[in-house]
Amino acid sequence: MSDTVRLTMPKEDAYYGVAHLVVGGLASRLEFTYEHLEDLQLALDGVLANGKYIEGETVTIELRVRPDGVELRAGPVAETLRVDLEREVSEDEGVGLGRLLDTVAEEVGVEAVDETSWLRLEKRLPGKTVTSA
Repeated sequence: MSDTVRLTMPKEDAYYGVAHLVVGGLASRLEFTYEHLEDLQLALDGVLANGKYIEGETVTIELRVRPDGVELRAGPVAETLRVDLEREVSEDEGVGLGRLLDTVAEEVGVEAVDETSWLRLEKRLPGKTVTSA
């Protein structure tokens, strides 16, 4: 059995602190190290930054607690996210989003949900067994 927390908020930067609090609380519950918490928050910031990857006026962050870590989903996301995930280096920002997320998460991808695209990433606890979804 897994627990899921779902947070829907306006895509403005002013609301992202709430998402950080939720991620921090779940990471604490899972006894993530500070480094693992920082990885999750960096991944979240990379996707939420300036709302450029968010499709529409709101964004939903869904965190599913699993015995081996956390699955984070965010969406709906714009097609530019999928394009930027494939870039190793960003022309205007240096390290590309794909490289950043690959560094901080074990799995990263975009999936279809109700005719929209969502980012999905997994952050696992070291030494934990991977469970099937």
